[in-house]
Amino acid sequence: MIINQVLVTSVLLSLFTGTLAAEDFNLSYDFRFRYEYTDDSGETDTRTRNRIRTRLGANYSASKQLDLFVRFASAEENTASAEQTLGTGFTVSDIGMDQMYLKYDVSKNVDLLFGKMENPFFKPNKSLLIFDGDYNPKGLVFSLKHGEVFSNIGHIKFDENPLRTIDLRSFQLGWSKSINDVAKAKISFAIYDFDKVNEFSPSEITFNGKNFGNSLDENGNYLYGFSLRNLSLEIKTSVMNMPGTFFLDMVKNSDADENDSGFQSGLSVVISDKWKFTYLYKEIESDSTFGALTHSGFGAGGTDNKGHQFNLSYPVTKKFSVDVVWFDNKKKMAIDYNKLFLDFKYKL
Repeated sequence: MIINQVLVTSVLLSLFTGTLAAEDFNLSYDFRFRYEYTDDSGETDTRTRNRIRTRLGANYSASKQLDLFVRFASAEENTASAEQTLGTGFTVSDIGMDQMYLKYDVSKNVDLLFGKMENPFFKPNKSLLIFDGDYNPKGLVFSLKHGEVFSNIGHIKFDENPLRTIDLRSFQLGWSKSINDVAKAKISFAIYDFDKVNEFSPSEITFNGKNFGNSLDENGNYLYGFSLRNLSLEIKTSVMNMPGTFFLDMVKNSDADENDSGFQSGLSVVISDKWKFTYLYKEIESDSTFGALTHSGFGAGGTDNKGHQFNLSYPVTKKFSVDVVWFDNKKKMAIDYNKLFLDFKYKL
């Protein structure tokens, strides 16, 4: 609440004290229609859904040092998704504040991000091992760069009310290096420390009261806390004269006694101007990360899953593309779980 009040006040002051000009504004828009097919061997029937996600954003440069970002998105009550499922009669779809933050250039090498922001932490090939792509953290982050070294230091407010306060303290240190004319490597180590999660039950924390694969104790509270150690590697190079990216992302929860590790690795290749293919394999044990924030699509979402993922993208035009995503997973490490996404995406 305090962050929202300060942020709104800062935005209004900047708007009314600055000189508004059209060239200071940048608008962004994207829309995605998704056909989703799920075959879960743990369920009697297969499931199909039609889902949409749309987002409208604006960036206002208030000065040479200060930028203001606002983005609205289609919204359901879900921490890790901005999708809406079609088929709710003729009810009006919800829309919410997806992002609202300030970016202040403290110096040439230091940026301050404040508010509900786009995830600032480096994730190899946009990895969803720890954070889903639709998760936008709320808090304060310092981003630092010095030559080939970069760092992100954050204090994220995950949950706050009179009965509980859960903070996410984060630190990431990385190194980016051009190996030769066609190869570039990026590596980072990060710590994500969730405060006091094991003092509560999922019904007190997550948006729908589910534990998303994490272990619970006899009282229904989280069995372990979450103090994550994350090692990430990305190598961009050429594969048979095609631009390619090798990636590896690993996490270990130092607060858990067992089932505390997860990883994903894979390869993304731009086959031609019209095709991009990505393959990855992932294993994410039950208490390796906080399940409510990880990828909501892989293995029915959350943790305690493993398997393969295949992505094929075809850009019809510069603004319109079609993606096919196939999941060949094991839910709860043993139950066959297959899913298909057919995405039609438009981006302005």
